[in-house]
Amino acid sequence: MSHSLENYKESIVLSYQYAFRLLLHLKNVIAASKQIPAEDELMKEVYRDSIVKKYEILEDQLWKLLSKIFKASGLELHSPRACYRQAFKEGWIEHIDIWNDMLSSRNATAHVYNEEDYEQIKQKIVDKYVQAIEALLQKIKEEVIDRENIWN
Repeated sequence: MSHSLENYKESIVLSYQYAFRLLLHLKNVIAASKQIPAEDELMKEVYRDSIVKKYEILEDQLWKLLSKIFKASGLELHSPRACYRQAFKEGWIEHIDIWNDMLSSRNATAHVYNEEDYEQIKQKIVDKYVQAIEALLQKIKEEVIDRENIWN
């Protein structure tokens, strides 16, 4: 197992670092969006769209990171749902229902043409998804990135 992990180490670490940077960017945009005056509808819309887009990119990066980690230990998982389910089994994800909802929202963003639905998805990102992603990245850092013994 450790031999296999060694082959993926650099790719996993780089993917983790990229996901972490994406999360920080998303959190910064969310913080900035809260400073916009209520009457500035255009800027609120620009920030909302930016939050949703950054979330889409982060969620995509996240499941691909999980896929690499699991592949390094011999598991071939090729879908976000399979990766989240396995992360749940590993104890890295606490509430699988949030992740199922995240997947539904992520899939919906490509097909939402209604401002209210888009606004609801943005609100879920802000209220629930960011914390769930941050918790998962913290678990990956503890269980995979910082565990030097698994790389040797």
